Amino acid sequence: MQTKPHPSKSLVLIANLSAGAGRNRKRTLEMAIRDLERHGFHVRTCIEQSPQQVTARAAQAALKETPFIVAAGGDGTVNAVVNGMMEASTKRNDKNVLADGTALGILPLGTGNVFAYNMGIPSYWRDACRVIEADQRRRIDLGRAALLSHNGKKSGRERYFLLMAGIGFDAKVMEDTSLRLKYVLRDFAYVLSSLQNAVTYRGTKITLKLDGKTVYSDRAWMVMIGNAASYAWDIRFTAKARLDDGVLDVCLMPYANKLMSVQQVMQLLMGQHIERGGAKYWQMQRLQVHSEPPVPVQLDGDEWSTTPLELEVHPGALNVLAPEPNADSPNPAAS
Repeated sequence: MQTKPHPSKSLVLIANLSAGAGRNRKRTLEMAIRDLERHGFHVRTCIEQSPQQVTARAAQAALKETPFIVAAGGDGTVNAVVNGMMEASTKRNDKNVLADGTALGILPLGTGNVFAYNMGIPSYWRDACRVIEADQRRRIDLGRAALLSHNGKKSGRERYFLLMAGIGFDAKVMEDTSLRLKYVLRDFAYVLSSLQNAVTYRGTKITLKLDGKTVYSDRAWMVMIGNAASYAWDIRFTAKARLDDGVLDVCLMPYANKLMSVQQVMQLLMGQHIERGGAKYWQMQRLQVHSEPPVPVQLDGDEWSTTPLELEVHPGALNVLAPEPNADSPNPAAS
């Protein structure tokens, strides 16, 4: 007998099946919905056609204080859902509405499911449903990126990210990694694109101001700001990052020449770029990035804009349905 849904188990499931591998996941989505309904959830399904529509739908659900909002898709869909939830929080002028009420669930259906991996959420849909049904919540930080005008003032355009903000080389890699390549090679597509770009990409002058103090002003070929440790294919630019430690981690690769850049990429792939490589590493709550000339910026794997910009952490801003982390997790709990 199917359990009668309780009002507190109202769930809005938001998917963008036009994105990436979502084209072939309609049947999986239908099975997951039936599974959630059998476990007492009242599921409202919203199939959208663009990230903007996903964000708008998530904002509507959060404004109605829906207890569970599930993002069905990859990292781009999850990011769009979270930005909608945060938009609702801003409209209500209540920073705790998400942390204390609505929880985010993940049904990993994309070509990239890095956030789900970092949270320890299984890739198989049935196991991911078990996580949602368990209603175990983990409170995590969010990063926020805000574009700056050239005089250093905020322009009004901003976006939240869960995983990372990549500046310079990394954003170029994302731009050059085709959707087809990602579908065939998965996260290894980023490795291949990284090696190709390392041969041709030249650094630019980057200035970093951490919490108001200039800590770097020289040539660099990549800056990664991480809220989570794992980036893709278990690559850890910001290996010390934790999703719940109240800070963002910054990893910068200085530029000397092409050969050095290739060596640094290899060190990164082997996890030796911090201890044995030339990477510079900081932890901070607020960061400004300026460059000459402007360079591209990606957020959670999607192209966003260009420098200059300001990044800051919002501690404990979101509740995510996820297993309890342990020492072997991609992102263990902060000590």
